[in-house]
Amino acid sequence: MLGDRLKKLRKEKGYEAQFIAKKINVSKATYSGYENNKSMPAYDTLTKIADFFNVTTDYLLGRTEVKYGVILKGNEIPKELQNLGIDYLEVTKEFKDKGFSPKDIKDLIKTIENLKNNNQ
Repeated sequence: MLGDRLKKLRKEKGYEAQFIAKKINVSKATYSGYENNKSMPAYDTLTKIADFFNVTTDYLLGRTEVKYGVILKGNEIPKELQNLGIDYLEVTKEFKDKGFSPKDIKDLIKTIENLKNNNQ
């Protein structure tokens, strides 16, 4: 799974394996091993790869189809969502790419509040 995702991301960006290997500070042979599913990177290397491609480690490992994300926790959660009792929120680039505006998000929050109130 990891190798397939790495190849896909590399080709989407138009990079050579050698270039990526240099950027994440491994040999070309080591990086090729990752792409060919012959070896797994150490945690710190995996995070370097995720940072390089600007994707989540969960995406690289096949745990999600969501490539881009930011996890908000605790006091980083908008007050409206804290009031709903949501512990965390994954905000993805796909939402932005699909044209979600701040107003769209606010409308979504109102819809969730209405659903919550109807269920109480």
